[in-house]
Amino acid sequence: MAISARGRASEATQLPSRRRRFASRLSGGHLVMIVAGLVGMLLTLALLRSVDERVEVAVAARDLRAGDVVAGGDLRYERVKMDDDLLATVLRPGDVARLDGAIAVEGVGAGELIARTDLRPRAAPSGLRAVSIPIDRARAVNGELVRGDRVDVLLAAESEVAVVVADAEVLGVSDPAGGTALGSVEEQFTVTLAVDARGAQLLTAAVTDGDLLVARSTGAESARTTPPLPVDFVEGGSGG
Repeated sequence: MAISARGRASEATQLPSRRRRFASRLSGGHLVMIVAGLVGMLLTLALLRSVDERVEVAVAARDLRAGDVVAGGDLRYERVKMDDDLLATVLRPGDVARLDGAIAVEGVGAGELIARTDLRPRAAPSGLRAVSIPIDRARAVNGELVRGDRVDVLLAAESEVAVVVADAEVLGVSDPAGGTALGSVEEQFTVTLAVDARGAQLLTAAVTDGDLLVARSTGAESARTTPPLPVDFVEGGSGG
């Protein structure tokens, strides 16, 4: 049956309106789904952050034996969850940065957690030893020594004055004041020096003999080749 011109015109005017309503409903639904998806993702991320309380700790990347020098490449990090008391006993990334070149004092297997007590800092740079000597403030540039200074240790023996140790690096200095009067010439403090095995022997002997003096030599010429000076030369003798 033929469709009248009026019927075709009516259908033509209704079709676009239906399409617009359908498109409008579709766009609104998509928008709701997208927003809901974003909200869900944000909630999930927030939940994961609140649940994941793991922290990075150091584990051995290889078997470490007692006496090994430990560098950064010998360690790796794992994320673990542990209480604060236990966490205080193991190494964290910040601790490792301060202990680079430390020495393993206990054996640690590959993949095992590294306790703080498993590593110790080197005694001194370049494989040297740390030796402390007690000395009167008045015999050590009035106690005005700091870490990093260089010093010569002199011994006044019965017949000569000798440089026992030359150019030793100061590793540490105890408080020269020690809570006593600053003018006290009797007050002692402790100087810790980096020395080799021979230097450690000489310092031990010098401390036993007792008449020591520490000279600050930072920036000065080395006294390593300075020969002992006979006491009679100091007293005005010929020295021969």
